[in-house]
Amino acid sequence: MKAIFYVPLILTTLILNGISFSTYGEETINAEQVNTKCLTSKWHKSALLKLKENKFELKDKAEKEALALQLLNCLANPDAEVRDGIAFETLSYWLREEQLSQATHLEMYEYLSNVLKSTVVDSNGVYQTFAALMLSEIARVDRKVPFLTDTQRENLVYVGTSFLTNLRDYRGFSSKVGWRHGVAHSSDLMLQLALNPKITKVQLDKILAALASQIAANEQHAYIHGEPKRMAMAVIYVFLKKEHTADDWSNWLNNISNSLPLKSWQAAYQSEQGLIKLHNTQNFLVTLYAIIKPSKNETVMKMIPA
Repeated sequence: MKAIFYVPLILTTLILNGISFSTYGEETINAEQVNTKCLTSKWHKSALLKLKENKFELKDKAEKEALALQLLNCLANPDAEVRDGIAFETLSYWLREEQLSQATHLEMYEYLSNVLKSTVVDSNGVYQTFAALMLSEIARVDRKVPFLTDTQRENLVYVGTSFLTNLRDYRGFSSKVGWRHGVAHSSDLMLQLALNPKITKVQLDKILAALASQIAANEQHAYIHGEPKRMAMAVIYVFLKKEHTADDWSNWLNNISNSLPLKSWQAAYQSEQGLIKLHNTQNFLVTLYAIIKPSKNETVMKMIPA
């Protein structure tokens, strides 16, 4: 979803904090410009590594809150050690240890939601995927100690499911950039939303639809980085909410197991796209079955026959 701002038609482009507003008011975020705000003279890479070494301990509350917001910009950093090993790990730790204020939670929610719904220029393809992963941590906070309004939570579902459904960058891991993993990260967000007791059945259906849309990766990519397991876990927790019937479960399975647009699964062997669809669908179903088959949970056991 692109955010539209109604502004006077001008012939120049304004650039504010890495966000450009074109003459037609279309918002575009430049990840490279965002990354320039990641490190500072005080909080450079070695200082942040030292903070991590000291188990993320920062006694000055105001400084911690400010650094938390600064580190959001590091999600655009092409250096995996900074992006994943420092920024994500630090923020995740502070969020899970309840060390940040509700005001900061809200700022993070607004920032990250905006990244997902905007057009992002990012040659490395990491900024939005790590924003999705970071949003899963924000969603976790909200399910543990609710701080979002119903409207904000609905927006989070909309932004998350829209991003997952429209995702077409299937790159997982590379030795140069590290993890991108957009489908897996988005699935983690779906899982945290599914676990939230305030999420409605209508919202759960949106989550299921978004997950279903990526099981075959639009016949563009064969999953090799563990994405089916992350999707399967999210699906399982949706049905653990007990908002759906056995028929709902069977219908959902039938839908994702359908060979369309192929005439049959046998026809998959006649094209590369068909083989990708077959591989991904089988991979998901086998992974899902492997997870639920040993379970003694009553709800999960009812999922096994279908």
